[in-house]
Amino acid sequence: MSESMIELQSITVRRGKRWLLEEISLAVSRNEFVGIIGPNGAGKTTLLNVIAGLERFEGTLHLFGKSETWRRSREARLRVGYVPQLFDIDRSFPILSLEAVMTGAIGRLGLFRSPGRREKEKAMHLMQMMRVDHLADRPLGQLSGGERQKVSLARALLQQPEILLLDEPTVNLDIAVQKEVLNLIHEIHKQENLTILFVTHDFNMLPAGMRRAVLLNHGKAVFDGDLNTALSGDVLSRLFQYPLETFERNGRRFISYG
Repeated sequence: MSESMIELQSITVRRGKRWLLEEISLAVSRNEFVGIIGPNGAGKTTLLNVIAGLERFEGTLHLFGKSETWRRSREARLRVGYVPQLFDIDRSFPILSLEAVMTGAIGRLGLFRSPGRREKEKAMHLMQMMRVDHLADRPLGQLSGGERQKVSLARALLQQPEILLLDEPTVNLDIAVQKEVLNLIHEIHKQENLTILFVTHDFNMLPAGMRRAVLLNHGKAVFDGDLNTALSGDVLSRLFQYPLETFERNGRRFISYG
């Protein structure tokens, strides 16, 4: 039986009278690649924040076989990498791309130790893997959205996590760049043997290697199982309460509105 990396039992998050998550239960095994899919406002980011230790919650959470509260231990935090949604950054923000990647080493080194040559070599290797090593001395604020997303992936990997949480990693990117980032994520999963949770609302652009989908809507899990079944017209129609059909063309999945 595969080792369980993440176990959630009856996880609930409330904000005032509003329920962001309601009675979410799921288990994720080592090296699984799971899509957390659903419309905007479904609770996807909140679910990642619970796992990352950034959100108070009710219910039971186990990581790596140990019970955790939202006040996460340093050891548990280091074992979970998080790439948040892409956000705007001031072009004059005074940090270089390589420096941004190297911040991923701070957790393991501690606040009072600066990354040295070894960490710099690892950071450059990861930037090369992400195909942004030529941008090492470029200010982060002057990179394109896709380039910054690759830098964020490199930073998360420098942390040496066992679980990688990706929140809408291709949102607002051009289609060609989306495909490149998805291919990189697929490579990361194969090479690093990571357990990955990939949040998205885009059913048409999903990485290869993803086999399982958890569909969320209004803070509830409405489906958990095989990806192809999840993205069938019947399941999506129930999710959105609107008649939908899916079809494939040139290896890509598309959704047709009835």
